[in-house]
Amino acid sequence: MVNDNPLIKPVNIDDSYIQQVFNYYMQCYLHDPAMQLFVGQSSRIPHAFRYSAHVGVCNRTLGKHILAMRTLTGGAMRGSLKRSQLLNPSGHELFRSCIIFPTMDKHNHVIAAIGYRYGQRIRHWQSPIIQWCKPESDKYITQGFKFIQEMIYG
Repeated sequence: MVNDNPLIKPVNIDDSYIQQVFNYYMQCYLHDPAMQLFVGQSSRIPHAFRYSAHVGVCNRTLGKHILAMRTLTGGAMRGSLKRSQLLNPSGHELFRSCIIFPTMDKHNHVIAAIGYRYGQRIRHWQSPIIQWCKPESDKYITQGFKFIQEMIYG
């Protein structure tokens, strides 16, 4: 039986974790006056972004608030964030040492983000600007079902 009720939708856990991460980054920004001053005065930050309602900072503390990979909950969250590419395979945050400006959709969910490094010294191998787009979560599932249909009916 297919449920066509638009009020009852399947929960996408990856989206939930992404939203939690960006909410955490926003809270870090709100509690850091030095970062707020940096956004207001830095020539690295485009003027259009300075007054954004959704600003965050990645100060490399997220990992301390996520359970260890060996626990069920921690493994699920870290795995999800790695699939979403917000955590690197090594476990480091994609936006480490960045001021982050997320782009929201009409439902106020994060769909993309851009980060500007705030460190005094940016190493030659580090990009001063990092861009991220939320991966399409259903893309592989849809492609897989299409492939299976072709195999069955092919």
